[in-house]
Amino acid sequence: MPKGNILIGQSGGPTAVINASLAGLLSEISLTGFAGQTFGLPMGLEGLLNQREPIELSHLSQLQLIQLSHTGGAVLGSSRVKPGEPELDQALAWLKRYDVRYFAFMGGNGSLQTPLELERLARTEGYELYCVGVPKTIDNDLVGTDHAPGYGSAARWLAMATQDSGLDLYTMRGFDHFKVLETMGRHTGWLAAATSLARHSANTTPHLILVPEIIFDPEAFLAQVEQIFRREGCVLVVAAEGVRNAEGKFLASLNQELGRDALGKSLLSIGEGVSGYLCQLVKTRLGLKVRYDKPGTLQRGTACVSPVDQVEAWELGKTAARYLLQGQSGIMPALHRLSTEPYRCEIVPMVLNEVVGREKTLPPEFLHAGGLNEEAFRHYATPLIGPALAEPWSSRR
Repeated sequence: MPKGNILIGQSGGPTAVINASLAGLLSEISLTGFAGQTFGLPMGLEGLLNQREPIELSHLSQLQLIQLSHTGGAVLGSSRVKPGEPELDQALAWLKRYDVRYFAFMGGNGSLQTPLELERLARTEGYELYCVGVPKTIDNDLVGTDHAPGYGSAARWLAMATQDSGLDLYTMRGFDHFKVLETMGRHTGWLAAATSLARHSANTTPHLILVPEIIFDPEAFLAQVEQIFRREGCVLVVAAEGVRNAEGKFLASLNQELGRDALGKSLLSIGEGVSGYLCQLVKTRLGLKVRYDKPGTLQRGTACVSPVDQVEAWELGKTAARYLLQGQSGIMPALHRLSTEPYRCEIVPMVLNEVVGREKTLPPEFLHAGGLNEEAFRHYATPLIGPALAEPWSSRR
């Protein structure tokens, strides 16, 4: 194993537990008595490209690491940068300057391409560099792992927000008739599906859940809304931002011009989005009073942390550190579920080449012709959010 230093970076949107993974990494490195320096990468890959000075992390105590694990945001800073060949050359030059031989990078299926590509480039130049990924995303769309750190906490927050939003809507059903709660989820419905965990009995909110995996049929949707309204006096719909119609168009694009982000993706969260489209459809066709809630980034960085999520994030960080210091590279620690009742997972290595550029959508067993198969999904997701949501008194009608 070469002498040298360790570099740790964070990428993409923060989660409620990304700093727990960072703390787990640092804790394990400290316990091994690693002789080199441990650096933090400021502002993700953008920090490499802008030649920013690394952040010294070797001095943190165990108490500080515990505090770090309970801190929101991504303390090292983050970015959304898709590196090309010139950027990778520049990044490797930066690593060489600081004698970085071990690199851990936290991110989703796009971000994890960075450690994979840097390892390949270093190999071609004869520079000994060990790179591992650390899984992170609230979207839960990483292949090769049962679930991703960050998802359980986001799922818990959305379930609680949906429960409270439903109670609010029932309270005001003589004034508000129809509401949309919009979740993140460009191509997958994992977050929207999590709101089903708010349902304590039949006919309670959310009444309808729309996910990108199921084509939106406006006539069938309107018929369902009308039926629910006649029965309940109000309708709460949860919709993922990436729901599409039969032509493959985002509903969010049907009533506004969508811009593009730095990676060239449509900005689905800007403006009224899918919520505005659905509200306009229901208002025009059914004459109901409509409104919508768009939690936006609140759903990913909330302090409503799942204890399960936090522990697993820490353990995945620790395992990533062990992989690095054992000379393993091109992999990430992944969660493999052993059982659901009782819930148990083990951590196994997953080859990064089989993760990057791929997307895990809701599997067929979580879907049926009418939409989400809630029983199957709830069996999967309930252990991930921690303590069960208390059933509100007003739902016992």
